[in-house]
Amino acid sequence: MKYFLKYISFFLLVLFLNNSTVFAEISDEYEKTNRSIHNFNDTIDQNLLKPTSKVYGILPNFIETGISNALSNINEPSNILNYLAQGNISLATFSTTRLFINSTVGLIGLFDVANYIGIEKINTDFGKTLKIWGVGEGQFLVVPFLGPRTSRHLFGTIVDVGLNPVRYALKDEDTIVSFSPSIIYALSERSRNGETIDNLRETSIDYYSTLKSIYLQSREINIISDFEEDEAIFQDGFEDFYENENDKK
Repeated sequence: MKYFLKYISFFLLVLFLNNSTVFAEISDEYEKTNRSIHNFNDTIDQNLLKPTSKVYGILPNFIETGISNALSNINEPSNILNYLAQGNISLATFSTTRLFINSTVGLIGLFDVANYIGIEKINTDFGKTLKIWGVGEGQFLVVPFLGPRTSRHLFGTIVDVGLNPVRYALKDEDTIVSFSPSIIYALSERSRNGETIDNLRETSIDYYSTLKSIYLQSREINIISDFEEDEAIFQDGFEDFYENENDKK
């Protein structure tokens, strides 16, 4: 953890000092390399992830939901840390409440009890934290196994993985165990979005350009809408919670 924080501090300094060049207007300067990595990812998807996700998809819905809830709960500490870094104490408290309820009453997150009583899931990440800190999106990249990213989003992903307490809880385990949450998450997402992904692949004239366009648009919309809606969800969530509590009295 100590060395990880040193590396992060160094890279943050580099990012801020080079903000005008590293995080300039989004471009595809490395398109040739990006396309090669995209083809590699597509091969992995079609020959490994897709068939494996179909096996995963055979699981009963309640089991898939439980796994999805548990994975979401595992990510909650990252939300808390990012909201604190963003200076948003209210949403950090909101996420902490979700983590406590779902980790106890929800049986380590298998059941999303917090959502049931009106405390909805609100996601953030270090890429959004960097946005608040004034760091631009940077270059468009395609990363092996991860897919499309901007420079900022990729750096944010690395930080989120490094800061998640689950990583350190599993650090002494075998590699397959320590990466199992990420593997299961990938299978879950591929299974849930399989039809959409396959349709895009089959109907796109240029699959690479289609994915790039969808990613950049969704990332922009996601960040803008999150900043506008998070506080509203926070207010509504606690209002629903207190209303439920009053109804019980």
